[in-house]
Amino acid sequence: MEQRLELFRDPGERPLPTALVEPVRKRGGRPKVPVLLRVRTAEDVESLRSRDVPMFFLSPERVSEAGYPITFEPRLVLPRPMMGQVVTELRVLPVRNPETVRQDRLEALVALMLRVDRLAARALVVRNSAKVNGSELYRMVVNEGLEREATKVRLQDFAKDVPVVGPALPREDIDWALGNNPSRGSP
Repeated sequence: MEQRLELFRDPGERPLPTALVEPVRKRGGRPKVPVLLRVRTAEDVESLRSRDVPMFFLSPERVSEAGYPITFEPRLVLPRPMMGQVVTELRVLPVRNPETVRQDRLEALVALMLRVDRLAARALVVRNSAKVNGSELYRMVVNEGLEREATKVRLQDFAKDVPVVGPALPREDIDWALGNNPSRGSP
């Protein structure tokens, strides 16, 4: 069974940017019109986020700002139920929980990076250990079902309650990999 989320706009609601919204069909006699969202750029994502649409633009610049310089193809992060409601040429990363993309927290960024680069996720936690909330990190990891990925890079060192699922990389290998990629700038 596939979950599907349909986006509707009420007539009295603050309008979304017309360049980003495309009506799907008009239902006779109903005040709500289902729409598709067209997302082309990071600015489109920020414009929609400001109107409380759950999406996130995961970019190397955002990760670098958090203290870990990295290069990867940017991704549009969407809740799974919205996958059919957004038209984009950006690479899409689906998530289970819409709250993961609504929040601009370091823990949410770490959970998203577990899907892109596990060592980068660990490096973000290590380099921002004073700012990381262990219980929030646990919640993000478990809500997204990323226990196996978190175990691989030993995130249990920072969020003790994350269940251990599968084998972990040797601590020496993790330390070597992170030690050979020094931070540029301050987190």
